[in-house]
Amino acid sequence: MMQSCTMRLVCAALAAAFVAVPSGALAEQQPPVEGAPEPPAPAPPPLSAAGTISGRVIDAAGNPVKGATVAVEGTDLKTTTDADGTYTLDVPAGATLFIEKRGFDLAVWPVTGAKLDDIVLLPEGSAAETIELTGEAPARTPGAATLDRTELQRVPGAGGDLVKALTVMPGVVNLQIPLGYSGVVIRGASPQDSKVLIDEFEVPVLFHNIGFRAVVPADAIASLEFIPGGYDVAYGRASSGIVALTTRGGADDRSTQTELSMIDGGLLAQGPIGKRTRYMFGLRRSTIDFVLPSIIPESVDLSLTTVPSYYDEQFRIDHLLNARWRLSLSSVGTDDTFELYATKDDQQETKRFFNRTRFLRVTAAAKYFNGPWSANLALSGLLQQFVFEAGIFQNIDVRQPTVTPRAEVARTFTDLDGLKNVVWRTGAELQLGRNSVDLALPVEVREGEPPPPFDLEDVGTRFKGKIWIHDYATWTSIAANLDERVRVTTGVRAEYFGRPQELAVQPRGEVSVKLAKPWTVRLSAGMFSRPPEYQSENLEEGLQSERSTQTILGVQYQPREGIRVQASTYYIDRNQLITRLMDGSLGNEGRGTTTGAELLATYRGGPWFAWLSYSYSHSTRVDRPGEPERLFSFDQPHSTNAAVSWQRGRWQLGARWQLYSGLPYTPVMGAVLESDRNIYIPIYDEINSARAPIHHQLDLRVDYTRSVGPVALTGFLDVQNVYMNDSVVTYFYSYDYSEQIAFKSLPIIPSLGLRGVW
Repeated sequence: MMQSCTMRLVCAALAAAFVAVPSGALAEQQPPVEGAPEPPAPAPPPLSAAGTISGRVIDAAGNPVKGATVAVEGTDLKTTTDADGTYTLDVPAGATLFIEKRGFDLAVWPVTGAKLDDIVLLPEGSAAETIELTGEAPARTPGAATLDRTELQRVPGAGGDLVKALTVMPGVVNLQIPLGYSGVVIRGASPQDSKVLIDEFEVPVLFHNIGFRAVVPADAIASLEFIPGGYDVAYGRASSGIVALTTRGGADDRSTQTELSMIDGGLLAQGPIGKRTRYMFGLRRSTIDFVLPSIIPESVDLSLTTVPSYYDEQFRIDHLLNARWRLSLSSVGTDDTFELYATKDDQQETKRFFNRTRFLRVTAAAKYFNGPWSANLALSGLLQQFVFEAGIFQNIDVRQPTVTPRAEVARTFTDLDGLKNVVWRTGAELQLGRNSVDLALPVEVREGEPPPPFDLEDVGTRFKGKIWIHDYATWTSIAANLDERVRVTTGVRAEYFGRPQELAVQPRGEVSVKLAKPWTVRLSAGMFSRPPEYQSENLEEGLQSERSTQTILGVQYQPREGIRVQASTYYIDRNQLITRLMDGSLGNEGRGTTTGAELLATYRGGPWFAWLSYSYSHSTRVDRPGEPERLFSFDQPHSTNAAVSWQRGRWQLGARWQLYSGLPYTPVMGAVLESDRNIYIPIYDEINSARAPIHHQLDLRVDYTRSVGPVALTGFLDVQNVYMNDSVVTYFYSYDYSEQIAFKSLPIIPSLGLRGVW
């Protein structure tokens, strides 16, 4: 969904952004260049030679500031202002001044000449005053969107979970209960074909074990960018789409907030540390494990010794080193545990199921701005573990530490050989990891393969050892305006996947044409690759990456601010798909195609916010040459979301209605008894030849906010599936396959919670 992009211009901003305000009128600014890195507040270039400078320091009312300290960054050179607020100082070439005075915010200003403009010091703490300019930023590619936290945090049916609100986006396959899936299914592909990034680095899971919540709470997210395809050369290791989350830095004012609901409870604290540093720290713990045992019917023969329980943490520190360098240190982590016995009265180890997923990612980053140059430098480390145990024979324990350095440099040109607003970027990334694997499991069920007979003694796949993963990537791109209406972006990404010893060269590009106002047309095309690193793919060395070629045509209509309609059509050709060969091994013999169309309309006006999304998709594949074409297991032809939200005073009301196709499944025609193992072997019909019924539901949400002393309290009630349409998700079978059993969605899911901010 195309969302509003809120830019904050803080009255002390230039102090909060650590840049002083020159007196006089602001220079007229050029519109931002699409794809360019966001610069700091504009400033003239520094003085190119050493010399004596002079100037004056004043307050916001224009009065001179006496006794302010004017110091040269990185030196012992300094002076103080006289009664008229003036100063004189000898400085080296390229100097930057720090101006300090008790009762005022720190100001930072580059030396631009012998005589400087008046520098305004703003009262200390005035950064609390903000001016918000709201507008809708252009998406990176047709069909992409940047999601606004404050709007989607209250999407009815999402339970206040920002990432779960992704289901309102056209192209996202709604799984109803995404049990066991770690990622987002985009445009009919598989979960592993898309990547989830936090602060530009991959994380292994997005949802908790049973799909109730995302691993990062909405309050810790600054922005969420959804790119269903055709993404930039800076992204890789995915053949479908990208979901990129950016954690947020702390606010200028110190505050603490807590939230408690039937699903989880959390604490988030934020604020300044001195004049240049901001912090944000959050913790969350599930409460569903206290509630669920009391609502499971006694008739269900199930013992949840460890109901789904999880802990999440987020931490971020942002520090402005000087006018050119911004530093940050962030971490995100989760610990997710689930255990049950398949019978309530007799907790036998043979009927025990246990799963634990945990990871911690720590990222240190530095951003540099100097005139037309900018750079992003980062180093990130990931510790992750996945444990699964079934009965006494089957188990898997995977531990993978990974280190990823990443660097990107950008250069902008106002005019270059007749081209306007040119942005050139180049970057590189290394991902180095080591998998320590200990497993004894049945043969993995691949995409489209029906499940084998349930046998807790089946350990057909065994492995114990270490697997090294070393992937390298480099990219470059250039974007420019050919004229006022036409902008072209072209680039290439080269990735070397170390384990298969494969080089994947992926050219990508886009043309954007502004037609008669308010119409814009965009055409995007490119190649994308996913390395063979998903589950059992790690155990075979001969596999190559899966590849896709994507072509997307989009049109946007924006008659005025607050109304936007965008539509896109796409065609995806998939090749080298990893499938099971006749001898049971894995190979790159599969191919497939996806065609589709998407529509998204949004309205923002007064107290109202509304959107309508619809997507059509058709995904088919052939697993081996000569075999018949079949549907992808996540093919979802139709998906519709209609929502409206109204806010007035202390109240906010919202409703959402959704309808989407059921997923394909493979029906059973019969079964035969295998006497040696005393189990029934199913006889399946054609793969994915049947489909679960269409699902529809209505979700409602009510929020009420009021202040109690210094605390702002918000109570909310979020109800999913109000009219209790418990539709079928998929089907299971009895032990002898004589009876088909429908696995249904939960009939109604209420979530009652309270949030407090002080």
